[in-house]
Amino acid sequence: MTYMAEYYFDIETYSPDEKPNPDTDKIITIQFQRIDLRTGKPIVELKILREWTSSEKDIVTEFYNTFFRDGLSIFDFVAVGFGLNFEWEFLISKFEKYLGKKISSRELHYYRPHVDIKPIIVLLNNGSFKGAKLDNFTKKQSDGKVIKQMYENKEWENIDKYIKEETEAFLEFLQKVKSNINKLVE
Repeated sequence: MTYMAEYYFDIETYSPDEKPNPDTDKIITIQFQRIDLRTGKPIVELKILREWTSSEKDIVTEFYNTFFRDGLSIFDFVAVGFGLNFEWEFLISKFEKYLGKKISSRELHYYRPHVDIKPIIVLLNNGSFKGAKLDNFTKKQSDGKVIKQMYENKEWENIDKYIKEETEAFLEFLQKVKSNINKLVE
């Protein structure tokens, strides 16, 4: 049996424009928390790497060195999240920019094990992608669009609060899915 380390994983980004661009926009936080994928419950406290306390380069480098450096197995970091393609594209761009590491999208999207719950939300949303957002199916109060204004106003505590509430909402939803998944095989 292969040992896998599952982590809730998300990033927050800052874009001066409305349309995200991994090459020009900034990763302002990287957050992760070790979880038990069988139950969806956290094992350790949430870790938030904050750009405003160091730099984007520093948080990307720390994240890379923790989970992607040479010698680690792809099973040492199994991302569990919502819409992980967004995160992967930002990481691909920033790993190359700051570390000179060229990681292909194929390497992250297809070869690295991960669990993305976005397709579950789409199914719960009657098969529609429009409106298939975590905040429409959990206690999460708003989507990530609020981050832009908070970042511009240097509301660091509010960003942290948003991240913690989003993490809690995600994990509660994941736990609900896990507790009901067996009904599908009955």
